[in-house]
Amino acid sequence: MEQQASLLSELNARSYRVDVTSLNQMEELARLRETLAARGIEVLPVLTPPLSLKDNDEPTLKARARAFAEAFVRRLPDVPVWELGNEMENYAIIQPCEMRDDGTQYPCEWGPAGGLGELDYYGPRYRKVAAVLSGLAEGVAAANPKARRALGSAGWGHTGIFSRLAKDGVPWEISVWHLYSVDPEWALKILASYGKPIWITEFNHDSGSYRDGKDGQAKGLVAIMDSLKRLASPYRIEAAHVYELLDEAYWAPHFEAYMGLVELERDGGNGWRTGARKPAFDAFRNAAAP
Repeated sequence: MEQQASLLSELNARSYRVDVTSLNQMEELARLRETLAARGIEVLPVLTPPLSLKDNDEPTLKARARAFAEAFVRRLPDVPVWELGNEMENYAIIQPCEMRDDGTQYPCEWGPAGGLGELDYYGPRYRKVAAVLSGLAEGVAAANPKARRALGSAGWGHTGIFSRLAKDGVPWEISVWHLYSVDPEWALKILASYGKPIWITEFNHDSGSYRDGKDGQAKGLVAIMDSLKRLASPYRIEAAHVYELLDEAYWAPHFEAYMGLVELERDGGNGWRTGARKPAFDAFRNAAAP
């Protein structure tokens, strides 16, 4: 924890995004927030309740999600922003041959839908996702009405989820987008139309250092940051979180093993320890400097 906090200080980071997936992590999150606060860094918890969307009905999902969020927020009432789920809408993307809500069939010869419109989400699965997100939103508000709720999608083309959630009355204060390409302006225009500030809670060079190497990651990261600086004012981008601080080497050879700014290496036993800073580390720090 202290080592990660030290790395964040080196980067001059002001916020650290972390997943919380179990009530057992509550005290660990409290300790992390205290450690970061001593360095002037906020924590952005991502509320990801341990629920099976497949095996539970909508009322159960909503009630359990609400209880999960309310418990965390009551324990940490000073956290100003809570992110509701992580790319949950992926579960609802319509698949070949499934029926759209307008009664038409999504073509069997196509791949998964792109998420651009409301009909790109399969109704029965979407309603379960909406139940969880609605429950999380209600739980945060019940525990701390002043807290802001950040809600969004996996990025790419997935803008239709915002329209659908808005029509169904799921509340949020910050629109979330994930970014792995240089030119997101088309999507930011759509998000801005909801009248809420935007947070980019994940961005990085596509595939990190997996595809284009460590230098390629650094160059790609800077290109995205330059784009975000240009677009921040017109589209009310308040914050951007790089994904991620540390490589997750245990996922190798998958690209998820190479998304970090700092390498992870074996500690000589069964565990892991931080390794060398990748070129993307210095590139991020320099590009983020005032």
